[in-house]
Amino acid sequence: MAKVAPSRVRLAGRDPLAALSRRFRGGLWLIALVLISCGIFTFFVSAGGLKNWPVYGQFHDLLADGFRSGHLYLPVTPAPELVHAADPYDRINSRYWLYDASYYKGRWYLYWGPLPALLQAVGKELLNINRTIGDQYVALFFLCLGGWFSALLVDRMGRRLFPSVSKPLLVLGTLALVCANPTLHCASTAGVYQMPIMAAQSCLLGGLVAAFDAVWHADNARVRHQRLLLAGLGFGLALACRVTVAPAIFVFVIATLLGDAWNEGWRFHKLLVNSVWLGAPLVLIGGSLLYYNKLRFDDWLEFGVGVQTSGFPPFRISSVYLWPNLYSYVWRPPALSCQFPYVYQEWLKGPGAFPPGFQLPPEYMIREPVIGWARAVPLTWLIPFAFFLAPRPFSFRRYQTRCYVWCLVVFTALASVSGMVAMGLYLATMRYLGDVSFGLVLLSLLAGYALKQHGIGRVAPRLTSALFSLLALASIVLGMLIGYQGYNGHFHAYNPELDAKLVKTLSLCGNSKPVVPRFQHR
Repeated sequence: MAKVAPSRVRLAGRDPLAALSRRFRGGLWLIALVLISCGIFTFFVSAGGLKNWPVYGQFHDLLADGFRSGHLYLPVTPAPELVHAADPYDRINSRYWLYDASYYKGRWYLYWGPLPALLQAVGKELLNINRTIGDQYVALFFLCLGGWFSALLVDRMGRRLFPSVSKPLLVLGTLALVCANPTLHCASTAGVYQMPIMAAQSCLLGGLVAAFDAVWHADNARVRHQRLLLAGLGFGLALACRVTVAPAIFVFVIATLLGDAWNEGWRFHKLLVNSVWLGAPLVLIGGSLLYYNKLRFDDWLEFGVGVQTSGFPPFRISSVYLWPNLYSYVWRPPALSCQFPYVYQEWLKGPGAFPPGFQLPPEYMIREPVIGWARAVPLTWLIPFAFFLAPRPFSFRRYQTRCYVWCLVVFTALASVSGMVAMGLYLATMRYLGDVSFGLVLLSLLAGYALKQHGIGRVAPRLTSALFSLLALASIVLGMLIGYQGYNGHFHAYNPELDAKLVKTLSLCGNSKPVVPRFQHR
């Protein structure tokens, strides 16, 4: 009997080693993109690669030390005057406060989610670090994690929904997603206020990557269940960083369950089973957070805001703040200058931050800097195309259509519902844009790629590519220029030698003296 050559036995395309090799080579651009993103984040967090990184907060680091010692409070002893005060929350006792911490029964706690501090505790334990190091390292970890998930999500959109879109446009879209304002602005002030926002967004992006896979593989029960479990885990971990993302998570869960179950066969049974896989991690983590509250504050629903000690008025959600916040987050302008970095945020601008005649609530606070996303992220100008170019006819039975509609719903929720709480507060500030910026840019990418693949893009491919590239590059550059400042003139304050060189080399003032709102320090 004649022998058959081994190469004839293994059918083309079915060699597992060859398939693995092709997959690895195809993913090299993703690995490079993630490394580039982490390099950008590291440059901004470290103020240009300084040996001693700037420290903007240590609350999470202190809570990590508390966890390592076996308790839930900060290892900081309150002043005796505060402990014995009749009302420790009265402003007359403010000189004894640990500002923005939560005080309860002689202990200091945090109202921010515990996950960043837990990771900090694990890291310090593994590395045997017993000193205060600040919050910047775990902030960088979450930023890089967000960069990884951003690349994965854009890659899935490109390969599955828009196969005709070129890889350079996918790379530009990913860089716009990780660099768009205010991500680098938060990286340049990587502290207690910014980190929970970035951490929650990173976990949400990870959950969305898994949920996208679940909707795409709706007919494969094993893959679907695994991805739903991972999606629930990502959403739950986001909740453990920032509880205000709960309304957005609710939308994500409903959209994923409907998008995954909307197919031939046992729809209701499939929906029920999927709910268990997706909901189990959420219920477990959410229940643990409530129990965490009970242990700290004797109240399941007290996250620490109600016992916060702050120099600002207590948090109060009201619709009267909606219009000034909407204007600030969408359209508030920057100050422009011929001096590098050209685009300046403005502190303490007062009513001048709004157009003449704009009615402001009497207690509305205008002191922190904000640059509206429509001005700072030009790529968002494409967003209407995401809705106009949605696939038709409206049928969920086609994989691409179902996934496109799912993307449209969840990205819209991430761009709006995720920031719903901030819209009702008595002030606007740059970091709160981080609650919605990833959703806004993802919507922009959905629109831009849909435009490229649409008949319009096929008729004028160079024009649509140039338009997308120009808007993406402008968003990247503006994100870097605004991020260079951070809240407190980051590079100017901590790396003055590099700042002086950049200002001298890149400024466009010539012999004229620039009039700019120089970096301000609080």
